[in-house]
Amino acid sequence: MKKIVRALLATAWVAGACLSAAAQGYPTQPIKVVLPFTAGGGTDGVTRIITEPLGKVLGQSIVMDYKPGANTIIGGQTVATAKPDGYTMLATMDMTATILPAVYGKLPFDPVKDLSPVAVLAHVPALFVAHPSVPANNLKELVEYSKRNPGKLNYGSAVLYGQVLGQQLKTASGLNYTYVPYKGAPEAVQALLGGHLDFMMLDIATGLNFLKDGRLKALAITAPQRSPQLTDVATVGEMGWPELEMSVWYGLFAPAGTPQAVIDKVNAGVAQVVADPAIRKRLAELGHEVAPASPAQVQALVRKDAAKWGKAAREGNIRLD
Repeated sequence: MKKIVRALLATAWVAGACLSAAAQGYPTQPIKVVLPFTAGGGTDGVTRIITEPLGKVLGQSIVMDYKPGANTIIGGQTVATAKPDGYTMLATMDMTATILPAVYGKLPFDPVKDLSPVAVLAHVPALFVAHPSVPANNLKELVEYSKRNPGKLNYGSAVLYGQVLGQQLKTASGLNYTYVPYKGAPEAVQALLGGHLDFMMLDIATGLNFLKDGRLKALAITAPQRSPQLTDVATVGEMGWPELEMSVWYGLFAPAGTPQAVIDKVNAGVAQVVADPAIRKRLAELGHEVAPASPAQVQALVRKDAAKWGKAAREGNIRLD
């Protein structure tokens, strides 16, 4: 028995040493980053701003692989079942780890157990925006209008954030609307621009240009303070609903079992990239904030936000099974 135990320990030591050595030389080939959204959206933009210089820091190119659909489940499962060697990662909104478990009773993978947090790429508050034809100039006016015209407003979203936050708004304010789901952010935005939707939630990066040229109007921002880019747009707290304050964050995840040394190396690379004033400036111009976090801190953030969104989904009885 002792010989068997010694043999097992020796095998484990050799395996650990091999993983450590592999991590020291990592990466030796291009890294694939899976995005569970269509190209051209907010996640794509933020990821590219960071991963292009990250590839130079790590000494290998980083290639995007778009796998949109099913509220990030398709892309998430692709990475959750990939070989845990650091060459396949997931760049996604935090909803993959924080909202999916709350609204789906059955998932083909466990976002918490099957994915390891690597880094936070950026944070961004959201905006409630409307088509110019909507007779309301802020969120409070929209609520009052909906109460006078029940069933007239359409609210759309391509991500679970929009659905859950919209339900929170409905619960808090009594806002009346019909919900319309979309497969991707570009389709939802085009529907709003074309007047097929009345209002929706957008991240600042996606909505800023549409606001500047007058094709959309902002009703409120979900940040605790007004944005430097949109100083005339009131916060949800100023409108009377501080419980709607939230920030979307974009995260990088790896398959569970990826060597910690690999995760730490990528995390350090992201921190180096976002410390560059030029990168911070590019992100700030899009309304994003940089907040580097260790893998352990990202895990703690997942737990905190999962509890918040889980509560919202239960209160709104949002189930997608």
